[in-house]
Amino acid sequence: MEKIRNLSLRKSIIVYMLAGIVIGFILGAVVSMEAERAQEQIWWKYVDQDRYIEEMQNRNPNAFDVTIPRVSSEEMSRTDARRSELCDFLDTYGILVLCAAGIVVSTFLFYRNKIRRPLLELNLATKKIADNDLDFEIGYQSKDELGVLCREFDHMKAELAQNNQKMWRMVEDEQVLRSAIAHDLRTPLTVLKGYQEMMMEFLPEEKLDREGLLDMLKESMGQVERLERFLDRMRAFSALEKEPLSCRDTTADEIAEQIEKTGKMLAEASGKQFDIFTGGEGEKLALDPDLILEVAENLITNALRYAKSKVSAVVCQETDRLMLEIKDDGTGFAISEEEAKQAFTSANPRDDLKHFGLGMYISEVCCKKHGGYLEVENQRDGACVRAYFRSHPEGK
Repeated sequence: MEKIRNLSLRKSIIVYMLAGIVIGFILGAVVSMEAERAQEQIWWKYVDQDRYIEEMQNRNPNAFDVTIPRVSSEEMSRTDARRSELCDFLDTYGILVLCAAGIVVSTFLFYRNKIRRPLLELNLATKKIADNDLDFEIGYQSKDELGVLCREFDHMKAELAQNNQKMWRMVEDEQVLRSAIAHDLRTPLTVLKGYQEMMMEFLPEEKLDREGLLDMLKESMGQVERLERFLDRMRAFSALEKEPLSCRDTTADEIAEQIEKTGKMLAEASGKQFDIFTGGEGEKLALDPDLILEVAENLITNALRYAKSKVSAVVCQETDRLMLEIKDDGTGFAISEEEAKQAFTSANPRDDLKHFGLGMYISEVCCKKHGGYLEVENQRDGACVRAYFRSHPEGK
């Protein structure tokens, strides 16, 4: 039964039709025989029964059978005449009528068993999608064409739900980004506005000496440079989102060698120690080294800012991905893991004005772009950040 249920629609309709025709033919033959016998019983009432019995007894065994002669409808009662005509009809057309009925019934059963349920489920699914309700599953699991269609529809629904989540996440990220940009620009603009108001107030009255004026101009220039760095960082971030991956075959050792050069230069500039370790399998992965180095630079720079004396990195090659771990010996994150990965977030609001809190956010964007993700956690001896990058053999 399960095998028949999983037949293709073409094979199924052939099976249903053949079954309907065969059953109709058998029933038609039975009805035809019964109609013929019933008609003879009707005629038996109107024939010379003694003569028929005598002929049956005297008939030649090698000759034809002696049958009851047909009785004219005028010789029968109205009821018997109608019954005889009905028997005539069933005897002549019974097989044809019941074969046609078998085809109709088999078509109905084919629709009910093979078409009706998947159509109802697909119709209900389209209404739910129209109502933006994507929390459902299509229960039709047959292996026929409609079963495949239902599974593809289910897959399409899942992709649609995932795309909707991504779209809403992008909208929310964009709102957070716009809000954070406005918040981050307000500080230097407020400082510049304050200096301008002081100069407009005190310069006409000559209450501001040359040294104080130069200090204000120097501070104002610092805020202008901060805004320039901010705009450069935002342009680089926009270019990073639009630029496609440029993957090539590489290993953890090759990536670690490039990260080591960058890490040692950054550590030397900050007067701290940097160590790096490699591990994992030696097979090559299809990775974008420039994007990984961008993440490594952001994470190392961030770790060096909060480290007491030392930052360590681990580059580990797994089956189909690369893991980059950056640890520092600082006090760890004073904010939650999710907050640490948001744009323009800093654990110390009075931190150096050169930093905008974009490093962790850009690193997470890079990881997602490379099919991976970013993990943030506090450990007993400091903060730890892990970045994962999935291998892209197709280079996309």
